[in-house]
Amino acid sequence: MKKYPAVALIEFSSIAAGMVSADAMIKKAPIAMLKAGTVSRGNFLILIGGSVASVEEAFAEGLAKGENYVADKVMLPAVHPQVHDTMLGSRNRCSGDAVGVIETKTVATVIRAADAGVKGAAVDLVEMRLGDGLGGKSFAVFTGTIEDVDAAVQIARNAVGDTKLWLNDSQIPRLDSELAKQIEITTRFAAAAAHSLADGEA
Repeated sequence: MKKYPAVALIEFSSIAAGMVSADAMIKKAPIAMLKAGTVSRGNFLILIGGSVASVEEAFAEGLAKGENYVADKVMLPAVHPQVHDTMLGSRNRCSGDAVGVIETKTVATVIRAADAGVKGAAVDLVEMRLGDGLGGKSFAVFTGTIEDVDAAVQIARNAVGDTKLWLNDSQIPRLDSELAKQIEITTRFAAAAAHSLADGEA
């Protein structure tokens, strides 16, 4: 998986405006379109990566083009490698003594918060779920020692400018091994049920 030094995401409340803005962003600067599409509540998201200068230029173009329809946004000029990879679907193990969960109202907010948390404390990111199947909400899961998980969650919360976008958080010491195993496989209920049936479990 190619890693980009900078990433940016814009969340549009209009699908039509989002598509027009995404097209303008791609044409404006030499960036990679990492993901684009709709999420729950009918929002349109575009996630881009590239050099800092290129991403900044495309990001500014997208904000200007879709100005009246920008629901949330984030620009990370030095994105943490774990945030980069988990945004694109990578998963890690619950290898620490504890886990912390942060839950936000938008995709951009959880990306900003997770990046701050993993940069500010000695934790790993297990997963980030971004919008789909969550009514537009998003969440991220940290793992590490209980002290580091507590610190990461606090740092993540402080990184959110608008407190209305922060929904909830939790810290779980000594996570049960069965729950840890399930989180490592998937946090999607339908997928979890299919996995259990495939294994012949009750």
